[in-house]
Amino acid sequence: MATRDAVFALLCAALCVLAVVAPTAAAQESTASGPGVEPLVQQGVEPDSTRIVVEVSERGDARWEIQYWTRLDDENTTEAFRSLQDDVRANPDDYTAAFAERIASTVGAAENATGREMAATNVSVAAETRSLPDSFGVVSYSFEWSNFAAVDGDRLVVGDAIEGFFLDSSSRLILSWPDDYGATTVEPAGDETRENAVIWRGTQTEFVSGEPNVVLERGAGGSEPSATPTPTPTPGDSETPAAGDDPFPTTTALIALALVVLVGAGAVYLRSRGALGGDGDAGADAAGETDAGVSAEATSASAGDADSEQAGDADAAADDPDAVADESGDDGEPSPPPELLSNEERVLRLIESRGGRIKQQEVAGALDWTDAKTSKVVRGMRDEGTIEGFRLGRENVLRLPEDDDGGADAPDGDSNGV
Repeated sequence: MATRDAVFALLCAALCVLAVVAPTAAAQESTASGPGVEPLVQQGVEPDSTRIVVEVSERGDARWEIQYWTRLDDENTTEAFRSLQDDVRANPDDYTAAFAERIASTVGAAENATGREMAATNVSVAAETRSLPDSFGVVSYSFEWSNFAAVDGDRLVVGDAIEGFFLDSSSRLILSWPDDYGATTVEPAGDETRENAVIWRGTQTEFVSGEPNVVLERGAGGSEPSATPTPTPTPGDSETPAAGDDPFPTTTALIALALVVLVGAGAVYLRSRGALGGDGDAGADAAGETDAGVSAEATSASAGDADSEQAGDADAAADDPDAVADESGDDGEPSPPPELLSNEERVLRLIESRGGRIKQQEVAGALDWTDAKTSKVVRGMRDEGTIEGFRLGRENVLRLPEDDDGGADAPDGDSNGV
């Protein structure tokens, strides 16, 4: 009984830790969103993060660039981005039309709120790949926003045109200004600052009424705004992924580490008691004859319980053999319920139930997962060789690994992943 209680307590503690880890990890699986992202998703490219780069000029105008970054870490994603890149070059208007309409609406609302005459011009789109050294596909929408900042002599006041601007967990806003200007006010404090730029990350900052608010003054380049922390700069932030994009943040990593330590400590304890195999000499020497007697009683009780359970299973089989079959696997062993399966096991079970092949989109629907979570799990399984994938039109199709001879039932062409 003591061993059972210890196991039960260990499982309860592990589940408590997982209850904290799971929501945190799930929150990191959201994909990028924003104006112009819909055509990318329709082409099979789901961006992982968004960078909004705003360069303010001394006239108060600003050049905006909204960048959608996609990690190209598997063949399917890379091919999908190449196709998207070709389409952007051939048909840019298909991408900029809806984007320009939405931006014009945003600029119009800002014009009414600030009283300054504004316009969005020179809308364009481009797609490229960057290696940092990991490979990324980047789609950039750019435009010019006139009178974005208020000009007061040698002062620029930035932020009233985007008051309460929303940043989701996969986005960051990067605001930069001319070299001969310096920031005297930055509200809220930037998550990172540079000599002529400030960066806010959606995972750390939420703009409220009156924010962001940045006051720039000519000749103040040598001073630092008192409210703004200054971490060590990282060159080229607009082009490189930083810690804010890490899908497994430090907090979650520490919690996971605590879980590993907890389970490891429990395993050492149970092994010392002889519950996980081995001779358990250390536990036996420390406990003496009394513990030996208790262990014998526990063993007898466990044997009795097992006999009772087996007898109960036999009675159940006699009463309702179909019910017992439903709860057993192909080898006659009981099949665990879905909530006790890992993500990978759930995908494998689903593929097997569909005859060995299934569309990736159907996996997301059947398991009630987001597209981002489905893509992440499937990508890991393909890397491990647990499953294979190929493109069928615009769809990703998943299948169980085939034999070396290609499988007797494999259709023509599938062996080449076409």
